[in-house]
Parts: sequence; C-alpha cells; structure tokens
Amino acid sequence: MRRWWVAASLALLAGARAASPDAPPVTDWSTVPEVVVVDASAQGPAMWHIKKGDSEIWILGTVGLMPEKLAWNTRRLEAAIDGADAVFLPPEAHAGFLDFVGMSWFILMHRDALSMPGDQKLEASLPPALRARFVAAREQIGKKADRYDDDSPLLAGFKLFADYVDANKLTGRLPEQAAEKIARAKHVKVQRIAEYSAVPLVKEMLKLPPEAGRVCFENGLGDVETLGRHAVPAADAWAVGDIAGIKAHYSTPLFAGCVSQSHKFGEINSRAVEDTLKVVHAALGKPGKTVMLVNIGWLFRATGVADRLRGEGVVIEGPGDQASPIRDRGAEQK
Repeated sequence: MRRWWVAASLALLAGARAASPDAPPVTDWSTVPEVVVVDASAQGPAMWHIKKGDSEIWILGTVGLMPEKLAWNTRRLEAAIDGADAVFLPPEAHAGFLDFVGMSWFILMHRDALSMPGDQKLEASLPPALRARFVAAREQIGKKADRYDDDSPLLAGFKLFADYVDANKLTGRLPEQAAEKIARAKHVKVQRIAEYSAVPLVKEMLKLPPEAGRVCFENGLGDVETLGRHAVPAADAWAVGDIAGIKAHYSTPLFAGCVSQSHKFGEINSRAVEDTLKVVHAALGKPGKTVMLVNIGWLFRATGVADRLRGEGVVIEGPGDQASPIRDRGAEQK
C-alpha cells in the first residue's frame, strides 16, 4: 500500500458524501459559468479564469482518482503556466515522516484499537448482505479474507479502499505531476496551498465507538463500488473538458462520512477552504498571473469556493456544461 493518507486527503478535498454507487454521485452543483475561454485548438481539461485589473488566476479543475496512464493534452495547462508567477497545488493532509513508514508505525503502536476483539474475524462478523459485497470487492482485486480478518472495521475500510486504488492503478496526482513538470521547465515556482497533519485526526478516530467504525467500513466499501462505476468515465470526461460528463460521474468519497465523525476533520476542512481563499485574494491583490489546481467538486458544488468568491463580487469565467469546442475569447472580440 503506497500511501495510508490517501483517504484522508481525498475526503479533505471532496466534502460531503455521495448518494449511492448506482445513482449520479453528486447533484448539488452550483452554477458553472458558461463563457468562452482560451484557444480553440488547445484541447484538454477545462480551465477557469479570474481577472482583476492586472491580476489573473487560471484554475485547473481536478476530479480526484483517475487511471495512472490516462492520456490527456497538457497544452492548455502549459499555456496557463507560461509566464506565471506561481503554481499552487491543493491542500493536503498527510501523516508525516515518509507517510507509509510513519502510518505503519502508528498502526502498529495502536494495534489493539485497530483489531477485532478476541478471536473474532472481520468477514465472519459481517451481516450476510454486507459480507457478500465485501467478498465481491476483495475478490475483484485478488485479496484473500486473511488480508483483513484481524482488522477492525475502521482499519479494514481504509485498507480495502487503498488496496483497490493500488490494484486498479489509480492516482490523484496526475494533474499535479504534470503541473510540476511543466512549471520546472518554465522556471515557475510550485507550492502547496497548505499541508496539515492527519495524525491528530487519526488519533481522534481511534476513540470512536465500534458502531462508528462499522460506518467507516461500509463507507470504504461503498467507495470501492463507486470507483468501479464512475472513476474511469469521470477521468475520460475530464481529459477532454466535458463538464456534463464530469458532473454525470463525479463522486466524492463516502469515506468523508467516516472522517467527518471527527472534530479534527471539520477543523482541517475549514482551514483548507480559508487557506485556498487566502491564496486567491493574495494573487488578485498584486499584478501577475497565478495558476491553481482545485478539485472541481470543491470548486463548483453548492456553497463551494466559487460561491464564496461570487459572494465577494469575484467573477469566474470558464466553460459551461456543454462538451462543445471552446472558442477563443480574443477571436470573439475581433
């Protein structure tokens, strides 16, 4: 398992939970602006634009986990980064000191709280319907029952989700890696909006009652089922700037329902919103160009970042829901 913090990071950026693996995952979208942007020949993921006097911000919306080998055109992102003062990556929660090593050590130190009581085994303790879903999920990724049998539902939910991500070669870092590579080539500095420690959150979750751990397990299982239906279509739509397609398949981790049981999660999530808005305000307060990567759900879902900025009178320009070719604003004005 590559990174234990992956579920915490995704939950931090995504917000509320999805309704069901079978239904359109998210429906509470705010109005996505429909104006024309950049050049018609530059195919690729959609970008949004904020301008105030001599200041401008280009925002690349991201969709979370996607195939590691996803093919997409970076030309639009390259044009945005060219001449920029800085590229800002999304806020992130992590465990510190080499993530995997740190969280593995942490789990070993708290193994009693993360194990099944007595001689009980996880799979045998599950109700029949939930057990059937779990068996189907683990068999799909080639995992045996003993991989999770001694784990508490809380830990098993994290492990199943991370195992699924690894087995299906999914990543949430594809846009970030591209942005960093482009920025280095163009000598543009890259920095993360903010970084937070996930350890206090995990410590608080260890104190949750057993029934709360069962919620986390069901959330992790639901996320695996949702990813199986929606991750690839959402990524394919993202790669070509198809906003309607993204909205049809975009999902937020059900695991957010698990971690939201922790007060620390609420604190981190609030800080992330405020820290992102601080970067926007700082960028608009000085001449120059800034590029930001922001999860599209966090940006455009109701009461998200875009709504906050609109309330301050900030206009966000970008593509609408149609998957039609994006026209050139300069040509429109001629």
